[in-house]
Amino acid sequence: MTAAAADSVVNRLESLISELPEGSVYSIQVRDPIKGNVLFEQGAHLNLIPASTLKVLTATLAYDALGQEFRYNTSIASENKVTRKGVVKGAVMLSFSGDPSLKREHLNDLVAQLKEKKITTIAGDLWLDGAVYSGYDRAGGVSWDDLNICFAAPAAAMILDRNCFYGWLKPGKKEGDPAIMEYDRPEWNLEVDNQVVTESLPEGERCTQKVRPSADFEYALQGCISPKSRPLRMAFSVSNVERAVERFMYDLLEQHDIQLKGRIIAGRPELNMPYILAEHHSEALPELLRPVLEDSDNLYSDSILKTVGHQTSGKTGSYASGIESARTLLGNKGVGFGSSRLVDGSGLSRYNFISAATLVDILMLGWKQWGEESPWLTQRKRKEQWFKTGYMSGVRSMAGYVFPDNGRPLVFAVILNGLMPPLPATDQEMRAFKQDIRAFHRSFLKVLGDSGKTLDISAK
Repeated sequence: MTAAAADSVVNRLESLISELPEGSVYSIQVRDPIKGNVLFEQGAHLNLIPASTLKVLTATLAYDALGQEFRYNTSIASENKVTRKGVVKGAVMLSFSGDPSLKREHLNDLVAQLKEKKITTIAGDLWLDGAVYSGYDRAGGVSWDDLNICFAAPAAAMILDRNCFYGWLKPGKKEGDPAIMEYDRPEWNLEVDNQVVTESLPEGERCTQKVRPSADFEYALQGCISPKSRPLRMAFSVSNVERAVERFMYDLLEQHDIQLKGRIIAGRPELNMPYILAEHHSEALPELLRPVLEDSDNLYSDSILKTVGHQTSGKTGSYASGIESARTLLGNKGVGFGSSRLVDGSGLSRYNFISAATLVDILMLGWKQWGEESPWLTQRKRKEQWFKTGYMSGVRSMAGYVFPDNGRPLVFAVILNGLMPPLPATDQEMRAFKQDIRAFHRSFLKVLGDSGKTLDISAK
């Protein structure tokens, strides 16, 4: 390989970067995971907002620290044995583990297990135990106007159906009528105070909806919807997780004809609960990582990070204990965190700052430990590449592996910040701007894919 050939690849990448929008900042690195040498970099050690590319850290950390056989366990236990008459005397505790895959149907199965044990009565209180996690349910730096949306649902220890509920907002039959909210699962008793009206606005104006706090409902939904509007999809986060679980448990006990003489209390009692009455186990970790890396699920990511913190530090699971474990465990294996700042496992917070060099270190570690046997590579849809993207306002990023024709991978990370078109911008100009950024990513990947013919990365 000639120096001119290598320079050609570098020149192509530099040419792409030179066309990025004015005012943008970037951190980029490409490395050979076998030799470890840097093949290309610009601003590689500059800490920027990574958005969802941070999920490669969470996945690598979890697979390393928890192991592929790890499963979450949700259980119901009691302080006393079940009597012959099917009575559980004293307290009963439903213990949540932060399982992001737990659904209401799984709770139904747990209560059904009580019925199978001929339990008819719980004489004491039913405790809802979420003490495995502590601290805030959301990380600092999450935009306040995202908090009511499903993708920013609270990562509490108590999770049911991703702590989200869904519906369709439809216009009323005529002008001035209240809008109609139809819920996917009305039996969950999760509702908004729908104050939206059907209204036609002057030409050039659009109806919008705003979500406000509510004392009696999950939220108050205000604003208008055009009489000609198609149904609008609504995906809300649950505002009060403990209240939602409490309501659902009352319903389940009634459905299964189990009498609760005490109360349902959120908390962990100072009691010994040695008798396991029912259990549910999640799928193994590789399946739990699918939503993290394929669907970019923030709740899964943050819950798994907290779980690592709990499992490896002996502390309760929290954003702080999870990040501490990440820095310690991955740092001891060669990941250089430098002056990076991390506050969650999903990348949803704008307080996260990390460099391309650190993301590449993490991906290098993954390749060194598991090669193509990591779940994200064995499950990849395209043989020639796998990468995780990240998007938020002003941020576009990607990090992963490219496999040139020679089969030898390249590890890369690209973090772009400050991506804003000249304002004011029309809808057409905004679409064109976004298309240009997507074109940059495609061209970057193509250069790396072609590089096996020119760069000295053939297996030796």
